[in-house]
Amino acid sequence: MKKHWFKRMLLSYLPVFFFIALALIALSAISASELSKKEAVRANGVFAEHVMQMIDHTMRTIDQQMIKEVQTNEQISQFFAQYYTGNPAMTLYDVSYKLRELMINTPMIDSIYLVRSSDQIVLSNNLMASVGEFGDRDFIRQALGQGGSYKWTDVRSYKEFDDQRQPAAVVTLVKNVPLLGGRQGIIAINVQTAAIQNLVKDMTDSDVNFIRLTDRGGQPILDSKADGEVLSDVTSDYTGWRVQSGLLRDNLPLFVFSYSSVWLALNLLMVVIGIVWIVYVTRRNYQPIESILARIDAYAAQRSSALSGASGQDEFRFIETALDDLVERTMTFQKQREEDLIFRKRSFFNEVIEGSRPIAREEFEEEMRLYGLREHVERTVMAVVEIDKYADFASRYNTRDQYLLKFALSSVVNEIAQNEGAAVWMEWTSSQRLSVLAHLPETEKTTERALRLFDKVRQWGSQHLDFTVTVGIGEAAASLAEVPGSYEEALEALKYKSALGGDRIIEHREIASKSQGEVYEHLHVMRSLGQKYRLGDRDWELELEELFRDLADGLFASDDIAATLHYLIYHMQREITELPGELQTVWNEEALPRLNGALERLDTILDLEREMTVILKEGFRRMEELRNARSQHPLMLRVKQYINEQYANPDLSLTHLSGEFDLNPKYVSQMFKEEFGVNFLDYLADVRIMQAKKLLMETSESVQEVGEKSGYPNVRSFMRVFKKLTGLTPGEYRKKEAG
Repeated sequence: MKKHWFKRMLLSYLPVFFFIALALIALSAISASELSKKEAVRANGVFAEHVMQMIDHTMRTIDQQMIKEVQTNEQISQFFAQYYTGNPAMTLYDVSYKLRELMINTPMIDSIYLVRSSDQIVLSNNLMASVGEFGDRDFIRQALGQGGSYKWTDVRSYKEFDDQRQPAAVVTLVKNVPLLGGRQGIIAINVQTAAIQNLVKDMTDSDVNFIRLTDRGGQPILDSKADGEVLSDVTSDYTGWRVQSGLLRDNLPLFVFSYSSVWLALNLLMVVIGIVWIVYVTRRNYQPIESILARIDAYAAQRSSALSGASGQDEFRFIETALDDLVERTMTFQKQREEDLIFRKRSFFNEVIEGSRPIAREEFEEEMRLYGLREHVERTVMAVVEIDKYADFASRYNTRDQYLLKFALSSVVNEIAQNEGAAVWMEWTSSQRLSVLAHLPETEKTTERALRLFDKVRQWGSQHLDFTVTVGIGEAAASLAEVPGSYEEALEALKYKSALGGDRIIEHREIASKSQGEVYEHLHVMRSLGQKYRLGDRDWELELEELFRDLADGLFASDDIAATLHYLIYHMQREITELPGELQTVWNEEALPRLNGALERLDTILDLEREMTVILKEGFRRMEELRNARSQHPLMLRVKQYINEQYANPDLSLTHLSGEFDLNPKYVSQMFKEEFGVNFLDYLADVRIMQAKKLLMETSESVQEVGEKSGYPNVRSFMRVFKKLTGLTPGEYRKKEAG
């Protein structure tokens, strides 16, 4: 008999041999370990010194370059001068251009700004503003308070704008102007820590050692790898920063092997002892196995030649393979049967609730027996449990946690149903909706039990889960054929969650008894809102609040609400296209994408109102900042206010305005159009007709009197303009609004 099992057992002891050999290698390497460690310490010291010298050289170069610019640049000196008779605009442009040129020539510099002490003005390569409006105002005030230049700061957060989302981590060099007195102001140069990291990236990108750079306060500027054993520690005389270097914990030092004759003899002796030990132990442990295999061979020769050892078949392997195959086939069959049953159950559930094919009572009862569910159908009611704010739910939890929470919710529905004496059959028909077929006793004619059941489910979710659910319930079904209708009613009820709010029960009969609003009734509010937003009139917030209040009171379905607000966004987009390019950029790149995203996440109208209000306010504020930065903005605001006050003057024209404000008529027209996105005559007509509408509704004066008070002494001109803007004559408008 072939002793293949002996060979296998012999090989199984080879790890012992390798262990002995490894021990010998370790003994041999001890003599070289100390030397390797000393060399590693010396090499790390040289490496840390080199890194610190390179960083110091770079930072000193920036420092010297800024000293040179302060001493020699005429434009910078003119900016800080208290009395300057040149062209301020050109000086500011030259200084700003010089700052950008410095940043381009010195890639390490992230940003530069100048602070003038006389009027507390800050000038950077991006903007000019007062210290109070600048994002880095706290640091500026601290620097001005110290009254002197100082070298590089510790790591700090820097942002240029208040609404900047992510501040940058920088170190800052501050220089007085002039360098000795420092009474005119300061220059601040910011270098991002990321730039310092890139400076030494090639030197620190190693899997063997690490380097750590910290500022004077111990804050990390650069940390290339995880912690390890620190071998070198260097502190800069210039910046005060600290560089630490060493070997990573995951790396073993490289050793130099050297063997003496004594060590060689000891190693050979241990190898021989290991081989002898392996052979002895294997031979001893194999004897019982050899006896068992002999018996198996004898039995196999009597029963079947197919099992005979003469064929070279591994008897133990044959038995092991047969058992493994049997177990694997059994488990595969069981798993496949369970998966098929789950799929079949879900598919049959969808057929029942959707009514895609007629289902006989006998077929239904047979399927229920297969699934272990209630067989007899009496009265049923369909309910759909929907997770509120599903987008937030999906972002907060990973896929595994979502499955666990959904399983917990379905388990609670089943448990509460049993406590209420009702049987339920439920499936997740979408990622956020659990459809439930609830069986009611035949004697129960209403859905009161189902309401009680699902209200307990809702309350349990509010108390024990980090999310809420809304339940839509259809009418009770007396037969299987009526179940699809009840399901459609439950889905229809959920469409009104956006208007009624989440975390509640919505019955279809409750919705059917209420009258829904009409979307087109709010078109005039949307038009007015868009115009006021374009013109910079803050009353747009009141009209937005009125629009959402009307949508909530009108009991609109979610599709109608989405369509209405899409039209609002479309109308505002048309209004914004009349504004200058930089204001359109704020709307197109910041506000518009966020508004569309909010509509896609529509859950309840209250949440949507909050989100859209915040987005529009931020966009309005950004456009207002850009408008205020324009030199003609204050003047155009005065012109607009004058028009609003003197609209009744029939002589109000561009010529009249030019005389009133000492401006060229063509310049007034051009600047007004550019500032507010509307022609002077169109705006004047809008203001006059708006006042005319108010007089027609609030007074009984004649059309001619209303026209005169609105700035139209000629009644025909008044009627022509009124009909052009409203589509109705003044008389028709008064009659329609009064009726």
